[in-house]
Amino acid sequence: MKKLLTALCLIPSLIWGVIIESDKMEAILPHVEEETWVLIDVDNTLIESSLHMGSAQWREHIRKKARSAGFDKAGTEAVLDKFWLFVQPFIPVRLVDPHAVDLIEGLRSSETVVIVLTARDSYESDHTQKQLASVGVSINNSAFPESAVLQSDAISVYEKGVIYCGDNTKSQALLAFMERTGRIPKKVVFIDDKEDQIRGLEKTLEAMGVEFVGIRFSGADERVRSFDPDIADLQFSRLPRIVSDEEAKKLLSR
Repeated sequence: MKKLLTALCLIPSLIWGVIIESDKMEAILPHVEEETWVLIDVDNTLIESSLHMGSAQWREHIRKKARSAGFDKAGTEAVLDKFWLFVQPFIPVRLVDPHAVDLIEGLRSSETVVIVLTARDSYESDHTQKQLASVGVSINNSAFPESAVLQSDAISVYEKGVIYCGDNTKSQALLAFMERTGRIPKKVVFIDDKEDQIRGLEKTLEAMGVEFVGIRFSGADERVRSFDPDIADLQFSRLPRIVSDEEAKKLLSR
Protein backbone atom coordinates (compact mmCIF):
# COMPACT_ATOMS: atom_id res chain seq x y z
CA MET A 1 0.00 0.00 0.00
CA LYS A 2 2.85 2.41 0.79
CA LYS A 3 4.25 1.82 -2.71
CA LEU A 4 0.85 2.57 -4.20
CA LEU A 5 0.55 5.83 -2.26
CA THR A 6 4.07 6.82 -3.28
CA ALA A 7 3.30 6.13 -6.92
CA LEU A 8 0.10 8.13 -6.76
CA CYS A 9 1.92 11.07 -5.22
CA LEU A 10 4.24 11.14 -8.29
CA ILE A 11 1.33 11.62 -10.69
CA PRO A 12 1.00 15.27 -11.71
CA SER A 13 -2.19 16.66 -10.27
CA LEU A 14 -4.67 17.49 -13.04
CA ILE A 15 -7.57 18.11 -10.67
CA TRP A 16 -7.88 21.42 -8.92
CA GLY A 17 -9.63 21.35 -5.59
CA VAL A 18 -12.66 23.44 -4.82
CA ILE A 19 -13.21 25.20 -1.50
CA ILE A 20 -16.51 26.87 -0.71
CA GLU A 21 -18.07 28.31 2.44
CA SER A 22 -21.48 27.45 3.84
CA ASP A 23 -23.36 27.50 7.14
CA LYS A 24 -25.37 24.44 6.12
CA MET A 25 -24.14 20.87 5.94
CA GLU A 26 -26.39 20.17 2.97
CA ALA A 27 -23.74 21.99 0.93
CA ILE A 28 -22.07 18.58 0.82
CA LEU A 29 -24.78 16.98 -1.29
CA PRO A 30 -24.22 18.50 -4.77
CA HIS A 31 -20.62 17.27 -4.69
CA VAL A 32 -21.27 13.63 -3.80
CA GLU A 33 -20.72 11.25 -6.70
CA GLU A 34 -19.84 7.60 -7.09
CA GLU A 35 -16.83 6.52 -5.00
CA THR A 36 -16.93 9.68 -2.89
CA TRP A 37 -15.89 9.74 0.75
CA VAL A 38 -17.54 12.39 2.91
CA LEU A 39 -15.35 13.50 5.82
CA ILE A 40 -16.89 15.51 8.66
CA ASP A 41 -15.10 17.36 11.46
CA VAL A 42 -16.46 17.14 15.03
CA ASP A 43 -16.05 20.34 17.05
CA ASN A 44 -17.93 23.38 15.70
CA THR A 45 -18.91 21.42 12.61
CA LEU A 46 -20.90 18.36 13.62
CA ILE A 47 -21.45 19.15 17.30
CA GLU A 48 -20.79 21.97 19.74
CA SER A 49 -20.99 22.39 23.49
CA SER A 50 -24.38 23.67 24.66
CA LEU A 51 -22.40 25.73 27.19
CA HIS A 52 -19.66 28.31 26.85
CA MET A 53 -17.56 25.95 28.99
CA GLY A 54 -16.20 22.97 27.13
CA SER A 55 -16.51 24.52 23.68
CA ALA A 56 -13.68 24.61 21.17
CA GLN A 57 -13.30 28.33 21.81
CA TRP A 58 -13.11 27.62 25.54
CA ARG A 59 -9.88 25.72 24.81
CA GLU A 60 -8.24 28.93 23.64
CA HIS A 61 -9.53 30.70 26.76
CA ILE A 62 -7.84 28.10 28.98
CA ARG A 63 -4.69 28.33 26.86
CA LYS A 64 -4.50 32.09 27.44
CA LYS A 65 -5.10 31.67 31.18
CA ALA A 66 -2.31 29.09 31.43
CA ARG A 67 0.10 31.37 29.61
CA SER A 68 -0.85 34.28 31.88
CA ALA A 69 -0.16 32.04 34.88
CA GLY A 70 3.43 31.58 33.66
CA PHE A 71 3.33 28.14 32.03
CA ASP A 72 5.67 27.57 29.10
CA LYS A 73 4.38 26.24 25.78
CA ALA A 74 4.61 22.56 26.73
CA GLY A 75 3.17 23.19 30.18
CA THR A 76 0.33 25.22 28.71
CA GLU A 77 -0.67 22.41 26.37
CA ALA A 78 -0.49 19.88 29.21
CA VAL A 79 -2.76 22.06 31.36
CA LEU A 80 -5.14 22.54 28.45
CA ASP A 81 -5.42 18.80 27.86
CA LYS A 82 -6.16 18.14 31.53
CA PHE A 83 -8.88 20.80 31.68
CA TRP A 84 -10.43 19.61 28.41
CA LEU A 85 -10.51 15.95 29.44
CA PHE A 86 -11.90 16.83 32.86
CA VAL A 87 -14.92 18.76 31.60
CA GLN A 88 -15.90 16.80 28.49
CA PRO A 89 -17.82 14.02 30.30
CA PHE A 90 -20.00 16.75 31.85
CA ILE A 91 -20.65 18.69 28.65
CA PRO A 92 -24.08 18.52 27.00
CA VAL A 93 -23.70 18.93 23.25
CA ARG A 94 -25.99 19.80 20.38
CA LEU A 95 -25.85 19.59 16.61
CA VAL A 96 -24.51 22.72 14.97
CA ASP A 97 -26.78 22.05 12.00
CA PRO A 98 -30.06 20.46 13.18
CA HIS A 99 -30.38 18.61 9.87
CA ALA A 100 -27.01 16.86 10.19
CA VAL A 101 -28.37 13.49 11.35
CA ASP A 102 -30.84 13.23 8.46
CA LEU A 103 -28.11 14.22 6.03
CA ILE A 104 -25.71 11.59 7.35
CA GLU A 105 -28.37 8.88 7.32
CA GLY A 106 -29.26 9.81 3.74
CA LEU A 107 -25.64 9.54 2.66
CA ARG A 108 -25.21 6.20 4.38
CA SER A 109 -28.42 4.81 2.88
CA SER A 110 -27.01 5.66 -0.55
CA GLU A 111 -23.87 3.69 0.42
CA THR A 112 -21.68 6.79 0.49
CA VAL A 113 -18.73 6.39 2.84
CA VAL A 114 -19.05 8.84 5.74
CA ILE A 115 -16.14 9.23 8.15
CA VAL A 116 -15.77 11.61 11.05
CA LEU A 117 -12.25 13.08 11.07
CA THR A 118 -11.32 14.81 14.31
CA ALA A 119 -8.19 16.28 15.89
CA ARG A 120 -9.28 14.70 19.19
CA ASP A 121 -7.04 12.01 20.68
CA SER A 122 -7.92 8.32 20.72
CA TYR A 123 -8.29 8.37 24.52
CA GLU A 124 -11.25 10.70 23.97
CA SER A 125 -13.22 8.01 22.14
CA ASP A 126 -15.53 7.13 25.03
CA HIS A 127 -16.89 10.60 25.69
CA THR A 128 -16.85 11.44 21.98
CA GLN A 129 -19.02 8.44 21.14
CA LYS A 130 -21.38 9.33 24.01
CA GLN A 131 -21.63 12.91 22.79
CA LEU A 132 -22.36 11.82 19.23
CA ALA A 133 -24.92 9.26 20.41
CA SER A 134 -26.65 11.89 22.55
CA VAL A 135 -27.58 13.83 19.41
CA GLY A 136 -28.42 10.74 17.34
CA VAL A 137 -25.23 10.48 15.29
CA SER A 138 -24.12 6.97 14.32
CA ILE A 139 -21.32 6.61 11.78
CA ASN A 140 -19.98 3.05 11.95
CA ASN A 141 -19.18 1.83 8.42
CA SER A 142 -19.69 -1.85 7.66
CA ALA A 143 -17.12 -1.57 4.85
CA PHE A 144 -14.33 -1.05 7.38
CA PRO A 145 -13.28 -2.81 10.59
CA GLU A 146 -14.97 -1.48 13.72
CA SER A 147 -11.63 -0.33 15.08
CA ALA A 148 -8.06 -0.10 13.84
CA VAL A 149 -4.75 1.37 14.92
CA LEU A 150 -3.35 3.69 12.26
CA GLN A 151 0.41 3.97 11.96
CA SER A 152 1.87 7.34 11.02
CA ASP A 153 4.33 9.76 12.65
CA ALA A 154 2.24 9.23 15.76
CA ILE A 155 -0.55 6.76 16.51
CA SER A 156 -4.04 7.55 15.28
CA VAL A 157 -7.08 5.35 15.82
CA TYR A 158 -10.17 4.56 13.81
CA GLU A 159 -13.16 3.52 15.90
CA LYS A 160 -16.82 3.20 14.95
CA GLY A 161 -16.62 5.57 12.02
CA VAL A 162 -14.36 8.15 13.69
CA ILE A 163 -10.68 8.79 12.96
CA TYR A 164 -8.99 10.27 16.04
CA CYS A 165 -5.95 12.08 14.67
CA GLY A 166 -4.27 12.98 17.96
CA ASP A 167 -0.76 14.30 17.31
CA ASN A 168 -1.04 13.65 13.57
CA THR A 169 -2.43 16.11 11.07
CA LYS A 170 -5.71 15.13 9.49
CA SER A 171 -3.85 14.44 6.25
CA GLN A 172 -1.44 12.06 7.99
CA ALA A 173 -4.23 10.23 9.77
CA LEU A 174 -6.33 9.85 6.61
CA LEU A 175 -3.34 8.52 4.66
CA ALA A 176 -2.70 6.02 7.45
CA PHE A 177 -6.35 4.97 7.27
CA MET A 178 -6.06 4.40 3.53
CA GLU A 179 -2.95 2.30 4.06
CA ARG A 180 -4.65 0.28 6.78
CA THR A 181 -7.82 -0.40 4.76
CA GLY A 182 -6.22 -0.62 1.32
CA ARG A 183 -8.85 1.74 -0.11
CA ILE A 184 -8.48 5.07 -1.86
CA PRO A 185 -11.55 7.07 -2.92
CA LYS A 186 -12.02 8.68 -6.29
CA LYS A 187 -13.23 11.86 -4.60
CA VAL A 188 -13.28 13.39 -1.11
CA VAL A 189 -15.68 15.99 0.23
CA PHE A 190 -14.42 17.41 3.53
CA ILE A 191 -16.35 19.80 5.77
CA ASP A 192 -14.56 21.56 8.62
CA ASP A 193 -14.78 24.91 10.39
CA LYS A 194 -11.00 25.41 10.06
CA GLU A 195 -9.76 26.50 6.65
CA ASP A 196 -6.17 25.47 7.41
CA GLN A 197 -7.34 21.88 7.98
CA ILE A 198 -9.12 21.95 4.62
CA ARG A 199 -6.11 23.38 2.80
CA GLY A 200 -3.82 20.75 4.28
CA LEU A 201 -6.02 17.88 3.15
CA GLU A 202 -6.57 19.49 -0.24
CA LYS A 203 -2.83 19.60 -0.91
CA THR A 204 -2.28 15.98 0.11
CA LEU A 205 -5.17 14.52 -1.88
CA GLU A 206 -4.54 16.54 -5.01
CA ALA A 207 -0.97 15.24 -5.06
CA MET A 208 -2.49 11.76 -5.13
CA GLY A 209 -4.87 12.57 -7.96
CA VAL A 210 -7.92 12.37 -5.69
CA GLU A 211 -10.59 14.92 -6.55
CA PHE A 212 -11.27 17.20 -3.61
CA VAL A 213 -14.03 19.54 -2.48
CA GLY A 214 -13.59 21.41 0.79
CA ILE A 215 -16.40 23.15 2.62
CA ARG A 216 -15.41 25.77 5.18
CA PHE A 217 -18.33 25.39 7.58
CA SER A 218 -19.44 28.69 9.11
CA GLY A 219 -22.44 27.43 11.08
CA ALA A 220 -20.72 27.93 14.45
CA ASP A 221 -18.99 31.23 13.65
CA GLU A 222 -21.42 33.42 15.57
CA ARG A 223 -21.21 31.13 18.58
CA VAL A 224 -17.42 31.40 18.49
CA ARG A 225 -17.55 35.20 18.24
CA SER A 226 -19.98 35.47 21.16
CA PHE A 227 -17.92 33.35 23.56
CA ASP A 228 -18.05 34.85 27.08
CA PRO A 229 -15.13 33.86 29.34
CA ASP A 230 -16.97 35.07 32.46
CA ILE A 231 -19.87 32.72 31.78
CA ALA A 232 -17.45 29.85 31.10
CA ASP A 233 -15.52 30.49 34.33
CA LEU A 234 -18.72 30.58 36.38
CA GLN A 235 -19.90 27.32 34.81
CA PHE A 236 -16.60 25.67 35.60
CA SER A 237 -16.73 26.88 39.22
CA ARG A 238 -20.14 25.25 39.75
CA LEU A 239 -19.20 21.76 38.55
CA PRO A 240 -20.39 19.07 38.90
CA ARG A 241 -23.70 20.96 38.67
CA ILE A 242 -24.37 22.09 35.13
CA VAL A 243 -25.22 25.77 34.88
CA SER A 244 -26.79 26.81 31.58
CA ASP A 245 -25.65 29.92 29.73
CA GLU A 246 -28.92 31.64 30.61
CA GLU A 247 -28.62 30.85 34.32
CA ALA A 248 -24.98 31.95 34.32
CA LYS A 249 -25.92 35.31 32.78
CA LYS A 250 -28.51 35.87 35.52
CA LEU A 251 -26.02 34.97 38.25
CA LEU A 252 -23.41 37.32 36.81
CA SER A 253 -25.90 40.19 36.57
CA ARG A 254 -26.75 40.13 40.29
